[in-house]
Amino acid sequence: MAMQKSLLPKKNILPLLSAIAAVISVFVVARAFSVARRASPGPVLEEGETFYISGDVQIQKRGSGQWEKAAVDAQINNGDMISTAENSAVEVKFGRDKKNIVACKANTTVALQRLVETGDKRIELQKGDLMTLIARLDDASSFEVRTPTAVCGVSGTGFETQVAANITTLKVYEGSVYVKSLRRIGPPIERLVVEQGHMTTVGKYKLPTAPVKISADDMQQWQEWRSQLAQHLFRTLYVFSDEESTSNHWSPSGWVGDYDAIRRSSWDKDPYAGENCLMFRYTARPTQGAGWVGVYWLNPANNWGDVQGGYDLTGARRLTFWARGDEGNEVILRFGIGGIVGTFPDSSTAEIGPITLTRQWQKYSIDLTGRDLTHISGGFFWMTDSASNPDGAIFFLDEIRYE
Repeated sequence: MAMQKSLLPKKNILPLLSAIAAVISVFVVARAFSVARRASPGPVLEEGETFYISGDVQIQKRGSGQWEKAAVDAQINNGDMISTAENSAVEVKFGRDKKNIVACKANTTVALQRLVETGDKRIELQKGDLMTLIARLDDASSFEVRTPTAVCGVSGTGFETQVAANITTLKVYEGSVYVKSLRRIGPPIERLVVEQGHMTTVGKYKLPTAPVKISADDMQQWQEWRSQLAQHLFRTLYVFSDEESTSNHWSPSGWVGDYDAIRRSSWDKDPYAGENCLMFRYTARPTQGAGWVGVYWLNPANNWGDVQGGYDLTGARRLTFWARGDEGNEVILRFGIGGIVGTFPDSSTAEIGPITLTRQWQKYSIDLTGRDLTHISGGFFWMTDSASNPDGAIFFLDEIRYE
């Protein structure tokens, strides 16, 4: 039987088939890409950075081959290396909420094999002493410290790993940690779980020793390091830097006593620092019949403890500020922080005074050592009265900040 001829000339069939194939190919690739994106979103980069440095600390960026002096707030990435010298230390925070911390003590070298992506984390401790505090990891992920003789891993805990003379020492201070010794060839040997308050050692190609209790001195050193972390993590937090500055964290919205006797303005003539400072003018008139006056910096504005606000200032050691009088001899009875009551009260209060101001800028400090600073809505306040300033007072404030 004779074959039916094509309705299209032969020269038009090939281009048409090529076009159809191209369309199908693009559709298939696009579809596959779409499915792949839904099934595997890929790693999400997180920030890792140094936040405390003592002594000589060097960082070698991945692929550079050069060691450079580390600085606070240096960005840390996968493949970077960190080395500390004698009497030196560095602390690194990582994770999307910055809750995970590793600290390299003196004479320590680590390679950050995988630290700043979602999923499993891994650090290679080549030598020295590494303190680790893992507070939060991604779901179904782990954190491992690999040494020349062992692998130590957790899903959330605090521990210390030491490497010296081909012996790994693992000390578990919080939670539990698994440890696996390395073989000459093949995967690590089945893991041993070490519980809180215990330690083990792992020699080269040897099984971990039976866990024993760590010493009281080691536990005390861990607790001291934990207590210092809050201070190391804390950064300067401004109550006032400049008018309208985004660095300001509290608002001078709480006026008390004879509040109609106060005038506040931004003053750009001879501020202590920056573009401007604050000027307060107190007339000493008993406008509300109180005989005294004051201003509170509140967060959020006008919050007298009615709503949840303020900041956790744990780690702050002091509040400092600069002040001067217009003529000198102006008396401020109290400078302070905290003291807000109500449904959401401040966790502490501290103050100094009375202070007699001079015409020159003077620095003042409020000691916060030992204070509970977990919740402070009243970031700063000043108070005075007409008895101390019968003719009123004009004074200036600048650079109010927690340190």
